[in-house]
Amino acid sequence: LRPGGPICLRPNPTPHHTTVSPHFTTLHDTVLHHTTTTLPYDYTCSVESQTGVNPTHNYYLNVMTSAMIRVFCEVTSNVFQLHADCVEFSPCGEQALVGYYQLDETAKKRSGQIAKFQVVGNQAEKVCLLDTAGILDLSWMGSDFCLAAASSGELYTIISPKSQPLVISDVFAISESILLSSDCHGNMVVTSDECGIVYLVDPCKKKILDYWKGHDFEAWCVRLNRNDANLILSGGDDCMARVWDRRLGFAKPVISKRHEMGVCSISSVPGYCHFISTGCFDEKLRMWDLRGGGEILICHTSGGGVWRHKWSPSATKVLMASMHAGFAVASIDGQENIIENTTGFDTSLTYYRQSAKLAYGVDWRIDADGKEHFKALIATCSFYDNCVTFATYKEQIG
Repeated sequence: LRPGGPICLRPNPTPHHTTVSPHFTTLHDTVLHHTTTTLPYDYTCSVESQTGVNPTHNYYLNVMTSAMIRVFCEVTSNVFQLHADCVEFSPCGEQALVGYYQLDETAKKRSGQIAKFQVVGNQAEKVCLLDTAGILDLSWMGSDFCLAAASSGELYTIISPKSQPLVISDVFAISESILLSSDCHGNMVVTSDECGIVYLVDPCKKKILDYWKGHDFEAWCVRLNRNDANLILSGGDDCMARVWDRRLGFAKPVISKRHEMGVCSISSVPGYCHFISTGCFDEKLRMWDLRGGGEILICHTSGGGVWRHKWSPSATKVLMASMHAGFAVASIDGQENIIENTTGFDTSLTYYRQSAKLAYGVDWRIDADGKEHFKALIATCSFYDNCVTFATYKEQIG
């Protein structure tokens, strides 16, 4: 790992930011892509020109058509002492945990914290902070239990009862290397490390059920396929996304998909059992049909690798942490024809916090997921400015 930083890209692209008007110098930057429009009364703010909005308001606008309005509204912003890199809402959405990671270059020690936010409506309040090793990923096992992948090579089981402090109930030593990713679904848990090893574990019995060399370099991401409990998905800095089938063993993947650069996020697609999606350091979010064929491009973020991405249940929206490009929601038109689609989608991107210093952690609690009305509370983490924010995101007919 790069001293003082979270990752070492291979290859390492030159960071560049989406161009915005020089008038905007705060974190509240955006680009209004089309002509000025009249906003609904509850989104009232001053529109100054075709290229942006008044930075004194915490609104981030993207008006893609005269009928549909897409808007972020920041609710709260917090700055911490350590670098923030991952965030996850609990299944019920009443709390969110944030993981922090920092390297002390002098002492050569990696430290971290986990912060707990209590969420009531759209308001989020930090209620406690727990000192740990560096935390690279979080995954909820239930309403009060969460797994944390640590820089010490351990999996922490965190108990987080409502309105009570965090408690580490168990520590499971997995690897001598840094754990980069973890996921749980049902009674299955997977995790991966910086040496490219993928582990299938039982944290309750503190037992490693199986492990294998999944990637030649860092295994940045590992996920359980929500559409098929037998499949495990992984992505690595060797530019490969791989699918593993528990029924066939882990000597070799059943599917391998090569990318232009390292694969840093991977997911099944809700409602579509034969599809997965991958985020890559080459700034592209792709979809793949596991039955065969090439990539289907969802979007190009033009400024940063897709470090994390989360689907809406309807698979019409994707939330992304796009590193040097900030955070974004991709709204996918024509998604209902996904099975016949072999080229790409007509996708609208709405950006938030484009000047964030390395957009890393992101999650959402979705409150409405309709075609004409979408509403969510979004939590974001940016690494180098130690910033955690909560914002509402809405799409609706104007």
